[in-house]
Amino acid sequence: MKRFVLASAVLVAAIGTASAATINSDTVTIWSAPTPGANSSSASQQGLPTAVGLFGGPLPLVAASTPFTSPINYNDTALNTIGGFFASDSPAAPTPATCNATCSALPLSLGNFADATVFRFTFTVATAGTFSANHDDGISLFLAGTENLTNSNDLLPLAASAPTTVSPSSVLIGPGTYDLWYAEVNGLPGVLQASFTPSVPEPATWGMMLLGFAGLGFAFRQSSRKVSFA
Repeated sequence: MKRFVLASAVLVAAIGTASAATINSDTVTIWSAPTPGANSSSASQQGLPTAVGLFGGPLPLVAASTPFTSPINYNDTALNTIGGFFASDSPAAPTPATCNATCSALPLSLGNFADATVFRFTFTVATAGTFSANHDDGISLFLAGTENLTNSNDLLPLAASAPTTVSPSSVLIGPGTYDLWYAEVNGLPGVLQASFTPSVPEPATWGMMLLGFAGLGFAFRQSSRKVSFA
């Protein structure tokens, strides 16, 4: 019986959900500008593709798409510049190569919706699972290259793209490459922390499960022998 209980515990532990991992970006693109007269509903203040010049939006490009392998784990509470936003990563990320000294020194955002910055981070996942993000302000998520003028392909609720206090958002996604859009508006903090939890056991977990099944089989055989000779 002790063997059976032990094997059962191993199996239950193995079947537990896979752990979340911080998402690493593949590339990043940045749009930023003063936005005098804007408010919380203005296009320039949303975490959407339509906030930027790529789709006719008001924010101009300040750093073209560039390879950028870094955890999406930003929490700027004091620096309030584009360069400072990247430095708030843990460990600190370098400023993207296409963001020169002028770009790096630009305000991340200002109060009263007077300045805004929008980022597009591209990342890839190999399995199905749950994408989760803690964000201030808005975000949206698209299969890479499916952005459109109506934002109809956004995988997250539209409400997640609006300016907000720090809030969580999550969605189930399949394997593929995705564009994560993030707007920082109306002053600090600037928070974007994204993670991914696979919905299937990882290789190490499969090994634990096999050990668990083997243990259950052994315990069952031992129990059967005791019964047959009783």
